[in-house]
Amino acid sequence: MKSKTTTNKPTEKKKPTGKMKHAGHSAEHNKVSFPRLPLEEAMRIPAAIKEKNGGEPWDTAMVAKAMEMARMSVKFFYLVASSRDFGLTIGSRDKPTISLSDFGREVVYAGTPEQEALKKRDAFLRVDLFRNVLEHYKGSNLPEMKYLGNVLKAKFGLPEDKHEEFSKIFRANCDYLGISAGFTTDHPGGATDQAIKAQIDSGPSVVVLADPGKSSAPTAFVIMPFVEKTDTHRTGYFHEVLNNLITPAAKDAGFIVKTANRKGSDVIQATIINDLTSADLVIADLTEHNPNVLFELGIRIAQEKPVALIKTKETGRIFDVDNIIRVHEYNSCLWASTLEKDRPALKDHIAATWENRGKDRSYMKVLQQAAGT
Repeated sequence: MKSKTTTNKPTEKKKPTGKMKHAGHSAEHNKVSFPRLPLEEAMRIPAAIKEKNGGEPWDTAMVAKAMEMARMSVKFFYLVASSRDFGLTIGSRDKPTISLSDFGREVVYAGTPEQEALKKRDAFLRVDLFRNVLEHYKGSNLPEMKYLGNVLKAKFGLPEDKHEEFSKIFRANCDYLGISAGFTTDHPGGATDQAIKAQIDSGPSVVVLADPGKSSAPTAFVIMPFVEKTDTHRTGYFHEVLNNLITPAAKDAGFIVKTANRKGSDVIQATIINDLTSADLVIADLTEHNPNVLFELGIRIAQEKPVALIKTKETGRIFDVDNIIRVHEYNSCLWASTLEKDRPALKDHIAATWENRGKDRSYMKVLQQAAGT
């Protein structure tokens, strides 16, 4: 009986896939249709970019350092991916930089706590699975896992091994955002653009930004640009100036700080004029030579009441008598280290303007003298 001979075929070598060593994390993440970390944790990424890098695109290694995580760690991977999936940032752990998206910038530079809350809900609803489950159950109350799992698998196609994780993250987001039973995405709490506009339109014309807690504290009313009109300053720049520079400096100087609620635009209301003329002190930011600011400043100067003038160092002269009128200049680069120096200097300028209100010549008198009248 002849023995069969077998021909050993050479074993084919597998071609390299070209994927990075940690690409498995990315592949695993892409199989899941929801962020793997709650929004509250994901917010750490855009918040750090705003607070520690002035809102500009940031080296990914520096972002990881700010999170106190190793750049190539799985935890950092999921944190960055979740921030991206909520629409807050652009970039991944393996990209050289991470930057704020346009929407993420709206969230971290929101003008009021109400706007910020609505934008965060909007981030939650941008995730299709979160939104669909919320609409299906008419709110945050989910059934027990047995029945929830059936719906997640049959209606939404979510793999069974992800049901527990989804339930945990969904509930964490609802708790963080104050979403309860009966919530619908077409309700003002649904954070639609129309809802945000309605929230702003229904708000007061003047808002209090800070209160030093003293019953006898004078009031400082801030007039400044609220909308960036040129490419010189990024979207949200003036909100950052107001919240991180002017407000804390004025509060430290002992003032209750107020400003106008522009209701989404640079509209001047009668109630704003009343506060403009009745405030103990007005702080006027002349940056960008905004026409509304200059109009309001003219009204205040005509009252011959104290005004603390400020502007960025790059802003050109606005009066021919700038050498007589004291205008405090601040650094337009709003780094944390820069703000630490600028706040005390601005506080001193505000305090000095107030203390010398009866000693210095008013701006009206200075301008009239310059005009020869």
